[in-house]
Amino acid sequence: MICGSPEIDVDLLQLCTEYSKCSETDDHIVWFWQVLREFSHEERSAFLRFVWGRSRLPVNEKAFPQFFKLQSFSKQREGRSVDEYLPVSHTCFFSVEMPTYSSQAVLREKLLYAIYNCQAIDGDGDSVAANRLGWEE
Repeated sequence: MICGSPEIDVDLLQLCTEYSKCSETDDHIVWFWQVLREFSHEERSAFLRFVWGRSRLPVNEKAFPQFFKLQSFSKQREGRSVDEYLPVSHTCFFSVEMPTYSSQAVLREKLLYAIYNCQAIDGDGDSVAANRLGWEE
């Protein structure tokens, strides 16, 4: 049996969101919610798979086993534009690190690219991916 609603309620997700190193009023966070609302049903479902490994939300707030965590991306290297980075998801923790992009259009482009092209979990076992994220020592 598949649990959860096939329709992804962005308002419910926003209600069940915690913020880390950012505020819900920061430009990139406001843009994130606007972009998510503009996504098609398929894109919203793909977003959930990207950040949680599931394609459906629980039916109500009480049914969430954990809240969604939205964080500002903190691994930016000196001298590099934030627009060069992709969002980083952590499916075990139902979270995403969102760079402070320069525009809503850039956020949309990078988020869609990450959703459909970044399937590795946190770069585990992939030194190239880890290096791109700035995880090398």
